[in-house]
Amino acid sequence: MKLYIKANDLKTVKNLDELLNPHFSKFEPLFSAQVHPSYKHYYYAIKEIITKQYYFYDKRELKKVIKGVYFGNSYCEHLLPTPLEIAKAYGYFNDKHHNFVFVFPPIGENKIAEAKEILEELKRLSIKEVVVNDFGMLQLVKDEFKTILGVNFTKVIKNAFLDSKEPFEVSSSQLINQKKLTSHLEFEIDFVREFYKSMGISRVSIENKDYDLSFLNKKPLFYVDIYYPNRIISHSRACDIAGVFNDKQTYFPAKNCQKFCTKASLSFEHSKVLNLFQDYNVIYKPLFRLELAEFVFKNKKNRVIWEIF
Repeated sequence: MKLYIKANDLKTVKNLDELLNPHFSKFEPLFSAQVHPSYKHYYYAIKEIITKQYYFYDKRELKKVIKGVYFGNSYCEHLLPTPLEIAKAYGYFNDKHHNFVFVFPPIGENKIAEAKEILEELKRLSIKEVVVNDFGMLQLVKDEFKTILGVNFTKVIKNAFLDSKEPFEVSSSQLINQKKLTSHLEFEIDFVREFYKSMGISRVSIENKDYDLSFLNKKPLFYVDIYYPNRIISHSRACDIAGVFNDKQTYFPAKNCQKFCTKASLSFEHSKVLNLFQDYNVIYKPLFRLELAEFVFKNKKNRVIWEIF
């Protein structure tokens, strides 16, 4: 399989050379309670990626293993990059060795005009692949871009308090029942894959979790993007403007979001909800183990999407 970087903003793209330094794995003794939680998570993730580098059949230094970048925030339309930011990010990867994939969050009606401007910029830059997270954007892009279904298309029940590897005051039968509920995707159903295949789609995004991926060996064939290391616990907007959601018109009326979520993160790693983490405006539960079946990582069309910060 291939390794890609998920960059939510231009700052991450600009600092990739520094971030992909394998010597970062030696920094653990410097960590303390005052260290930004993102740095701790990044340390654990890069350590695991280096350990599992054989998944990518490439023993070179880490930054040379990267095949491309997924650029854009997956969860909030107010964090859409501008066409200029997209062009700058693309400029860092504009060579034959890297693939550039743009990621759209779910887009509401009041952001469609901006989304269309972005689509025009993607065409100008000859960017071929686009990730979508709602059916509206799917209809807009499916005929002009190679479309990838984002993680919003593979929602499953998740419980912040239970984890098969981190049991917390639960019985073994509860853990077994949880796994039955949370390890299966609708893409196991042939009809579902045929429906998306009819629109030219054959790639779907999932989180780093113990899903049953045996459907990848069945026709119609699909390929998978595995987002690592974060699992989304809440899609609700954990931000100031979330409180002014307009239920009747079903959109957030704030047109000039201050983007406070880009300036702070919250960690609940020592709480009873077991290692929750808020970054941007989404609440995650990280899973740093990357354990993939051989048939998954041996397929060179499958990808790990490593989300850095």
